[in-house]
Amino acid sequence: MNRFWLILASLCAAWLPGAPVLAAASSAEQAIRPVMAKMLAAANAHDTDAFMAPMLRTSALVFAINGEVIHGWDALHAQQLKWWKNGKSDARYRSNGQTEFMALGPDVEIVTWPLMSSRTLPDGRSSTSAFVVTYVWQRLPEGWRIVYGHESWAKPPG
Repeated sequence: MNRFWLILASLCAAWLPGAPVLAAASSAEQAIRPVMAKMLAAANAHDTDAFMAPMLRTSALVFAINGEVIHGWDALHAQQLKWWKNGKSDARYRSNGQTEFMALGPDVEIVTWPLMSSRTLPDGRSSTSAFVVTYVWQRLPEGWRIVYGHESWAKPPG
């Protein structure tokens, strides 16, 4: 009975000008969100291997950050270890707004993820910065994988 009222309310809302329409998450979003939750937990644990597990593990992976383009899983993995000081970083991450999903086709999804980072700088001061990560996810035989990423900072740490 409750489902009937939800469907009826959704249909009525669609007929009202300017009214928001309730939309179910796409199957891609339903598959990717839990993976991103694991990535966030791994980032806060500074576990590079777990964090990068959903990334394409080939030389075709591309990641752009701070004016640099990093090619390949191995190169990005090495850089991520440096960024997280081989797991000894004190950086903490949290979501900072609505994550947006945009399908480019049945097997490609762009995800824009606003985040916040807090850390201790080398001089002992605390730093909090907003940044956005954009990932291109592709559905492959082994599941959804990140094939491209871009990170932009409102105020780079440090």
